[in-house]
Amino acid sequence: MNYQNKISSYHLSVLDEKFINMKTQEDNTHLMESYSLAKYGSKKDIKIFANIIVKNFFRLLDEGNNSLTKLLETAKENDDFIVLMTPGYRNVKASANIMFDLALPIINTRLTLLNYPKIANLKLPRLASPCENYATLTEEERKEVALTTDHILPDKEFYDGRRVHVIYGDDIHITGSSSDRARLSALKNGALSFISIYSIIIDHEVALYNPAIEEKINLSKVTGKLDNSALEIFEQEDFIPVLRSLRLILNESNKSTLVNFISKIPNKNLLKIYIAYMSNESLDNGKYNDSISIIRDSLVEKKLIQNDGNLIGELCEL
Repeated sequence: MNYQNKISSYHLSVLDEKFINMKTQEDNTHLMESYSLAKYGSKKDIKIFANIIVKNFFRLLDEGNNSLTKLLETAKENDDFIVLMTPGYRNVKASANIMFDLALPIINTRLTLLNYPKIANLKLPRLASPCENYATLTEEERKEVALTTDHILPDKEFYDGRRVHVIYGDDIHITGSSSDRARLSALKNGALSFISIYSIIIDHEVALYNPAIEEKINLSKVTGKLDNSALEIFEQEDFIPVLRSLRLILNESNKSTLVNFISKIPNKNLLKIYIAYMSNESLDNGKYNDSISIIRDSLVEKKLIQNDGNLIGELCEL
């Protein structure tokens, strides 16, 4: 069997600079602004999209007779395994990883109550983080970049002797380069089926003829400046740094406003930013030296790190 379906709550196109729901014709621009905040690490907005994924999953369970329930029935009947793959990361997660980390335990609770197999969260590693301008690349350019920066997928040995179904989860489908690579690899190496789940799918025609659409979506609320939209992300009580939020706050174009901006951020969030930066080598290229020095000096002054940059205190309190 070979399920290749793409499941999503929203199918959107672009009309007159607005994001239009292709099913209802409603203006969903406000949803994309929330997505922009989520993409840069707003936990509040990540939770919104995690709930969207959960609700759509439950809707499909209730409706029955679709690719998802067929997969679940087959897995139940044959005692198969089901694994969830999300885009790979190295040390610092993307918003999509957090989104599905939040959604999966809720989904598994419902699956258990329905006597379906639970879904295992399979973490995919990267040896290098994705390039900074990935959102502006064409589909062909993304395929080229993926050869050195994309996630590392399970090989034939993972599937040998096991009956495994794969669910690939991501926050949005635009060109589908990453999910296509995951699907081809999984089915080639022995996966019984493959389904992709997204919160949003962008009209293929829009993605095909407008490669910059992803950057337009990402910046629909977050402007790239350290303004009130950015502060809304960094001041949240349960803030978790993602790669995009690090690149935003450390961007050299924001250096002149950084001191004032970080004065408004809770100390523990500033420390999280520092630790996340220090654990991600892709940012350690000299480009962010001045900005991270400003943050380091502030943390030293607040006695949150030692003068030499080493950490102090009970880290588990973060």
